[in-house]
Amino acid sequence: MKSDQLRAFVSVVEQGSFRAAASHLFKTQPTISAAVKALEAQFGISLLSRDAYRPTLTAEGKSFYKEAKRLLNHVAELESLGHQLSKGAAPRLSISLSAMCAIPPGLNTIKQFCDRHPDLQLSISTEHLSGILEQLHLDKADVAIGPHTGLDERFEFVDIGKVSMITVATPACINACLLKANRSNTSGVIAQQVLRHVPHILVADTGSQSPIDNINIISGGRRWYVKDYQVKKALLLADMGWARIPLHMIEAELASGALIPLQVENFASCSEVPIYLIRLQQHPLSQLASHFWDEMIASRER
Repeated sequence: MKSDQLRAFVSVVEQGSFRAAASHLFKTQPTISAAVKALEAQFGISLLSRDAYRPTLTAEGKSFYKEAKRLLNHVAELESLGHQLSKGAAPRLSISLSAMCAIPPGLNTIKQFCDRHPDLQLSISTEHLSGILEQLHLDKADVAIGPHTGLDERFEFVDIGKVSMITVATPACINACLLKANRSNTSGVIAQQVLRHVPHILVADTGSQSPIDNINIISGGRRWYVKDYQVKKALLLADMGWARIPLHMIEAELASGALIPLQVENFASCSEVPIYLIRLQQHPLSQLASHFWDEMIASRER
């Protein structure tokens, strides 16, 4: 099976005839016909029915066409990459960033690094829980920036900052759940029983291989899942539930009173979460990524 044969077959399907396919590919009609027949002979199946005026896909041909099209797309991407590499492709740096880091630790260092590498193609994917480290395992990120969740001896990691997490809700949401539970809040501490039936808004794990459940939860409580902290914040402001959220994301709302901090019984209502620069131990970094790693650590130590 050759790529020219696949192109001939796909072109006949998409152009509607052998003649049109030949014109599209700048080939002779007998060449296109022979290429398709060679595919059919190789696998012992009929890809096209020639009973009508125009060739039509058989049942086998429909399945074959779908995969042939996908393969040719991959070939085109690979050819494009090869041409880019031959011309000296721009250097790339990929970072897997925890969703809780709306302001990445070392942002000034990242900016300065990019300024010194004007041709750099920077890619930052926002992930949560197992998704942060999964990007390293899948070789989709050079380094990761996130909390300690999932870290073990397979990783090298260095503390580069902290994120303050705080539990909040709107006054209307809290007043409504207190009223429903026939409770008051004179002590300033809200019982878990009061919040158990109010949606706890959580950011879902973005990983696909070994997902991790959220840690700071109330057992038996209602849970709503969103994809990022911006949606979580929007639901909070709409009186739709309560949540832990990075302090730096809601400072204005706390100052205005739109959101209020909660002290929840036997719950980590506030905490300082260490954030790490992370790499795989057995996965060598590119020269560019290695320089980035060193500069991020150096900026932390200054």
